[in-house]
Amino acid sequence: MNPATETASPRSPGLDILPAQVRDIVGSILGIPPDRATGSAALVADLGATSLDFVELVMAVEDLFGIEIADADADRLVTVDDLVSLISRASAKQ
Repeated sequence: MNPATETASPRSPGLDILPAQVRDIVGSILGIPPDRATGSAALVADLGATSLDFVELVMAVEDLFGIEIADADADRLVTVDDLVSLISRASAKQ
């Protein structure tokens, strides 16, 4: 059996579009073009997110993906990639 297909989950195809979905959410909440929300972009330093933006971002992600993000995990978010990884891990637990 091919190792790549051996570990694939039914949710995998949806995760292919996850970075684009996150860019759209970040762009919408921060009022910026989604293409500015690159993976390595820092939510605060590069994109200007405030603490209120973080709350809105976490709530939007939880609603859209049907996950719950612990405060401790939200506090560790620095980049857009961090958010993508957090969503991916939380989705995999379901």
